[in-house]
Amino acid sequence: MEKEMEALRERLAMYEGRAPMAGQPLLNQPPAPIDHQNNFAATPLLKVEDDVFLQTQHQQVAATSLLDLRSGQSPMFYTLGAGEVRLAHGEVNELFTEYFQLYHPFLPFLDQVRSPEEYYNHDHKLLFWAILSVAARRSSSRPTLLKDLAKPLTDLIWDSIRNQPNHHVVKALCLLCTWPIPAERTVTDPTYMLCGVMMQIAMQIGLHQPTHPQDFSRNKVRLQQEDIHDRLRTWAVCNIVAQTVSTGNGQPSITLYDSTLEFKVDDEDHMRTIPPTLFVRLRQEMAASRINKLLYSANTHKFAAEAATTYMTLEADRLKEERGSLDGVDNELEELYHCAVSLHLHLYSFFSPEPRLERRDDLVALYYAATAYLDQVFKLQQASKLPYVPYYIMQMALAAGFALLKLLNSDFAGRLPSKGRTYVLQTVEALRRAKVWPNDLLDRFAEVLAQLWKESSRGRSLHSMSQSPSVSNSGIANMFNNQPQSQQTTQQRRESTGMLEDPLGLIVRSRMSMSVMFDCVWRWREAQVSGAADQLDNTVVTNPTNPDSSSSSTPPPGMIVENPAHTMPNFNPHLNTLSMPLALPQGLASANSYEFFDSVSWMLEAQTDWNQYGSGGFGTDFNA
Repeated sequence: MEKEMEALRERLAMYEGRAPMAGQPLLNQPPAPIDHQNNFAATPLLKVEDDVFLQTQHQQVAATSLLDLRSGQSPMFYTLGAGEVRLAHGEVNELFTEYFQLYHPFLPFLDQVRSPEEYYNHDHKLLFWAILSVAARRSSSRPTLLKDLAKPLTDLIWDSIRNQPNHHVVKALCLLCTWPIPAERTVTDPTYMLCGVMMQIAMQIGLHQPTHPQDFSRNKVRLQQEDIHDRLRTWAVCNIVAQTVSTGNGQPSITLYDSTLEFKVDDEDHMRTIPPTLFVRLRQEMAASRINKLLYSANTHKFAAEAATTYMTLEADRLKEERGSLDGVDNELEELYHCAVSLHLHLYSFFSPEPRLERRDDLVALYYAATAYLDQVFKLQQASKLPYVPYYIMQMALAAGFALLKLLNSDFAGRLPSKGRTYVLQTVEALRRAKVWPNDLLDRFAEVLAQLWKESSRGRSLHSMSQSPSVSNSGIANMFNNQPQSQQTTQQRRESTGMLEDPLGLIVRSRMSMSVMFDCVWRWREAQVSGAADQLDNTVVTNPTNPDSSSSSTPPPGMIVENPAHTMPNFNPHLNTLSMPLALPQGLASANSYEFFDSVSWMLEAQTDWNQYGSGGFGTDFNA
């Protein structure tokens, strides 16, 4: 090793035009000068072997890297895994700069002053590579970097979790849950799982008790005030991220908002611990958690219809009051997240059993909540910030787009502004622009929304398009309605034979505010003749649907058209996409047929209550 180091040092010095150090023997003597008087002699010319040896850049870097290691300096390359990914110092510095300029404002909790070397050597390697993975999402200098990072970074995540993680690992998981590595199937997306691990690690190491770390450690722990503030700030961000992941996935909150997070604006010590932007975000996600527990919890069905509507109105007023009282730094982002929480609240309107459309002011409020949120998203798109937003922002955009799809294809559409149609088109465009790579989940959901919108003749009463006869199935209607039979007839929103015929009704009702999205995806799958999931891959990449295409007959606004021609491949014209009167074997036998979008089947959450609806033909389908 010593001889190799000396040889490399000598060759590097010669390559750079420097003389070798004193006392070092020359391993390769320079060539003798050529006698120009004997130019035509037969003696062959000597080659400069050292220049040939260090001719390529990789060899130069390798030599310098060995010298750096001997002198105690940081290596020339940062490697991940078994050498699958190698990044030079210049690349790392560039990616760190991109992260703090473009992504950090959406979740400002990391220290911008620390160098990449400090993150790598003093904090944790996982945090270092998590920052790089976020910045690599839109890297122009190395477009394939994120895909190269995906597998070795995943291995590093689980390895870090196994080996006594510290609170810097929790920080890394916060980043990876906010900007997850894109997936093409939610069954392969570990974000919600990692979010739970993040919260469990945070509590295991005592972040929820930041001033008492000794109670959670076998070794003596001495923290300075700055360290305590860092742990407390990390715990606050944990809860912010956990709530956004829960909301975006339609799952119950896994947050823990205890007295530790009761910050006060007028307390200088509190404001030194958590910056104003994070303080506002924390209060907003506390409101989202409160909405989950108040309206979307398992006990919500015990409310009377009027009580739930009243609670929703009161909560909307409270959100407005809190928005006026909270003053952060970035008003644009604060308004964006406020509109997201407001949309999360108003999406509960789809769960209301009120049958009289003339009394459905909550649907009007939902329309304006959805369009207000999309307005904020479109502002980000115009400012070229959309590619850098957290995944949660686009999940809520999906919910807004599918909510408008249902509203504009119902009998209630007459009470809504006609410009709502343009919002759906812009949403599809925004989703496609926000994708990280082709055929990721955002790209696939955008294609489904585009197909549903196109098949509805772009928002012109999809409910009137069904060519199939109405099939009564009281078993299905009862499954999604826990009301006594005597009350069911008075709670139909229209003269229909069941909930499946109602464009405003939800079949998927256990995914909280995101139920509307999963409901539309389920109906889309049932509206396909065969092979929908397999063909979606090819359609998304090679021939994405134009939702505003006029390839099919497009009647003027206001004209009711029965049985329009459907031009999309494999679309079954006998199935109304948003109101499908399906026979039971077809409808419920494949009730989890949208699994390529969703990792947790909605059917599993209702199994304990199936027996109360009687046999009704369920046995063959569910006991197999």
